[in-house]
Amino acid sequence: MIDEKSVYIVSAVRTPIGKFGGVFANIPAPDLAAHAIRAAVERAGLAPKDVQAYVMGHVIQGGVGQHSARRAALLAGIPEKVNGFVVNMVCSSGMLAIWEAVRMIKLGEYDIVLAGGMESMSRAPIALPPEARWGLRHLITREAKLIDLMAHDGLTDSWNWKMMGVEADEVAWENNAPREELDMIAYESHMRAAKATDEGWFREEIVPVEVEIPKKGRVTVESDEGIRRDTSPEKLARLPPAFTPKGPHTAGNSSQLSDGAAALILASGKVVKELGLKPLAKVVGFAWVGIRPEKFVYGTVEAAKALLDKIGWKPEDVDFWEANEAFAINIWLFYRAFPQVPKERVNPHGGAIALGHPLGCTGARIVVTLIHALRRHGGKRGIATLCHGTGGGTALAVEIV
Repeated sequence: MIDEKSVYIVSAVRTPIGKFGGVFANIPAPDLAAHAIRAAVERAGLAPKDVQAYVMGHVIQGGVGQHSARRAALLAGIPEKVNGFVVNMVCSSGMLAIWEAVRMIKLGEYDIVLAGGMESMSRAPIALPPEARWGLRHLITREAKLIDLMAHDGLTDSWNWKMMGVEADEVAWENNAPREELDMIAYESHMRAAKATDEGWFREEIVPVEVEIPKKGRVTVESDEGIRRDTSPEKLARLPPAFTPKGPHTAGNSSQLSDGAAALILASGKVVKELGLKPLAKVVGFAWVGIRPEKFVYGTVEAAKALLDKIGWKPEDVDFWEANEAFAINIWLFYRAFPQVPKERVNPHGGAIALGHPLGCTGARIVVTLIHALRRHGGKRGIATLCHGTGGGTALAVEIV
């Protein structure tokens, strides 16, 4: 039964996720997003002219050019008269974009809104410091250091200038989280992602992308590039600490640097009825929380708790969860906060450790994956939740229709 006052997701797609410096390394984020946008519109049974507004998450915007969301929309064929905007809430950007679309529709401003997220971490620029603009007269007693905008704008807490991996290690130590358990979370992520790929469970959400690869020519990318089928707990145990001496997080149990995009079409119940659209899910609610910047990894759990309180669900009422694997400690904390939730219901198709974490895309990507996992495995209720840098988290609840 379609409720005219509710907001529905009528399509939800994503590109494959490329490894850092991998198959999508030469594709700007807006160009990658255009692939997802075109497919989202088509799968919704709509034409580009039907889209009335758009919101896209994007974090590392330096060097991309003006208004990356508008470039992506224009490349996808959205009419020039239709406008939209970019949101940057670090890892939560793509999810906030979805909720902004919901709010537009709830307010009665629009009936059909495109939302999603994009990121090309491979193309993040290396910049000179601000002082270089006005001339470096001499370097006596000082240095002119290059700035990696991926690390500076995407992976560093702007409150205390600590790397997020350092903060994740500190929280893991505070909670006495064993390295072995963090590695096992990573191993399970890869195994689940490999199985989902082999079984074709990602087929309905992934939009194949053609790319030009040196010495190979035109290649169609149809699956996520970062999944390691050959990993094992033993191999993961041999990896050195990535962020702090003797730290528990490594390149193996932390999310991957990645490139990718996701897009969804949201519509009012009124238009769903009028146009005979076939919705995938109804948006039930959204919550966000702010926490101490250095404790950002708690955002995944705290946002989920806030959302459960807001919509009146219990953890055991949720059929499947997507809890972003920024670091393995996120999932370790989630399991302990919600012991009543079976582990197999959390990230059933793997998470960012295996699939990758294109920052501005992930908040939307986990909603896309959640919807298709629910439909694939006969679930009804789902929650996607993730933390974001400088202290916070967001969560979104959906119900299959």
